[in-house]
Amino acid sequence: MARFAHDKFSSLPRSDQRRWAEVYLRGLLLGHGRKSVRRIAEEVLRLPVSQSLQQFINQSPWDWREVRSRIAGEVDGLLSPRAWVIAETTIPKRGDHSVGVERRFVPSEGRAINCQLGTGLFLAAEAASIPVNWRIQLTRRWTDDPCRRTRTYIPDGVEALPAWRYALDLVEEVGEWGVPRAPVVGDLRHAAGANLLMAKLAELGADFVFEVPDTFELVPGPHLAAVRGGLGPQRGPNLVRARDCLRGADIKHRQVVTWAPGVDGKHRATQALSVPVRLPSDPGRRGGPALHLIGTTRQDGRVKLWLTNRTDLRAAEVISLGALVDRTASDLLDLRAHYGLLDFEGRSYRGWHHHMTLVSAAYTFAKRSAVLGRRERQLS
Repeated sequence: MARFAHDKFSSLPRSDQRRWAEVYLRGLLLGHGRKSVRRIAEEVLRLPVSQSLQQFINQSPWDWREVRSRIAGEVDGLLSPRAWVIAETTIPKRGDHSVGVERRFVPSEGRAINCQLGTGLFLAAEAASIPVNWRIQLTRRWTDDPCRRTRTYIPDGVEALPAWRYALDLVEEVGEWGVPRAPVVGDLRHAAGANLLMAKLAELGADFVFEVPDTFELVPGPHLAAVRGGLGPQRGPNLVRARDCLRGADIKHRQVVTWAPGVDGKHRATQALSVPVRLPSDPGRRGGPALHLIGTTRQDGRVKLWLTNRTDLRAAEVISLGALVDRTASDLLDLRAHYGLLDFEGRSYRGWHHHMTLVSAAYTFAKRSAVLGRRERQLS
């Protein structure tokens, strides 16, 4: 662990900063219960030094980006990731003094909660998914208030953005670190601006696979021409709901696919439909990016729909990539329960990013040990 910490935090300019980083890392990995600064100091050092550790996390101006790039390089070599998974996580909070806290409706909870909302980019394979970069979503209530900005150390130039822009920023920044790009994967069923995110990723030359709601509006391919009259009202020229785009599929669009979801490893077989579609075009453009819409019906009867710009992929590969969303959801639960993702008590913007960086480092170390141990057992 000492060697791991020395490598990942070597960019920190002062020896005391590197020492506190290792202390915090050990606390996240070895501590019991809530991973607060006080408990980490008491359990790791058994000394009353929580004030110094708190200052390292919340006030110290060390740059988390270089640490994250080192973590990303480690994870890439460890997992050979098949996807970059974008996932959001809520961090419940009391009061409204911590940076980014808002009362938000959370679809997974079915209710509104007082929370911070973080967006993470995970490098994912079947064995694990590990977060390597983070954004905290801010509203204008935080960025337009000089007092709030000063009190929580929000840097100049950081502004409120729509959720899809945070995801795009994560992809662009990890790409700048030199990590080999993999398809960007995520669940956009409840995301505003999903079409904008896909259009921008296509402009960047990034491949993607996204789950979308059955009401998502698309420009259908020529396969739908024969049944268009029975689709009911349409919004704008040529726009059809995703579930209706599959109605014109015939035998050439059907594939029997088998794939292994990332979490339980069990193989699944189902029939998939794959049809050509396009995103709605922006004003002044001739047409949106060419995509394939893949649809399957689960055992519970729910239809799952994916959009991808990798029109050369068979449905089985698209579904297999989409299943990595479940792998990441499982790892997020692990991060929340055992690695302190929910336990940051500070209020500052830099403190939040420092804490999430150290959470990523702790999870990388834990998964590194597990993956390497599994490989050794397989070889023996």
